[in-house]
Amino acid sequence: MDICVFVREKCTNFAVTSTEETYLGDNIHSKSMKSIFLSRPLGVLVFLFVCIVSMAHAGSRRSEKAVTRHYDGIDVSHHQGKIDWKEVAKDKQIKFVYIKATQGTSIKDKNYEQNIKGARRQGLRCGSYHYLSCLTSVRSQFRNFQKAMRGHKQDLIPMIDIEHEGVKRWSKKQVQDSVALFAKLIERKYGKKPLIYSHVNFYNSHLTPRYNKYFLFLSRYSSERPSIKGVGRHNIWQFTDRGRVRGIHGNVDLDRFMSGTSLSSIRL
Repeated sequence: MDICVFVREKCTNFAVTSTEETYLGDNIHSKSMKSIFLSRPLGVLVFLFVCIVSMAHAGSRRSEKAVTRHYDGIDVSHHQGKIDWKEVAKDKQIKFVYIKATQGTSIKDKNYEQNIKGARRQGLRCGSYHYLSCLTSVRSQFRNFQKAMRGHKQDLIPMIDIEHEGVKRWSKKQVQDSVALFAKLIERKYGKKPLIYSHVNFYNSHLTPRYNKYFLFLSRYSSERPSIKGVGRHNIWQFTDRGRVRGIHGNVDLDRFMSGTSLSSIRL
């Protein structure tokens, strides 16, 4: 072992082998004792540092567990694979489920049918969402959304998923006008405005304040709640994409009602 000893601003590497110990005799004993004595404060400091880091990490894990214990719903798509909805329904914290139905003009989530049938069969309150795309017209996207939902009872207000990757070719005005048209079509069909889902940063840069009076479903993977610009508030917080729920292999988004919002707020 190499021991680095600081004496009068010098660092001396002190290495000892069994051969050296044989030749040095008593001298090696005195040097070893001095090295141990001088290195002990450093060892204590290292030990304390490791303890502090370990305690902080443990505290962080406890805090994370405390956060993930409190959730009110989940949102899923084909990314979660085959879901055992019977197991999911045993989780009494889950009051709602949003299921991806469509994307763009022609894409239907490959697991939508089995997800909405399986979830509703177990008595879970379900809603569907559409991932908005800048590649096709809004009206044709709405028709795709309606076609996928046909024949499936909806418990919750439909939701529009607006994300940077999906609408990155549109200007801010195009994003807002496209969301307005899609929302108008949903309201005409269901009699209620849709939920607006987005990441809080994208919402604040592209959608506020025009949609601040809508029910907002915002993501922010942090211990800090989303905060929107202007007058208004968000209603549902997607606080992690690494949640764990029995019946779902791998991670799932966990969502939480904010104060003043409940299941009745988003029922059709």
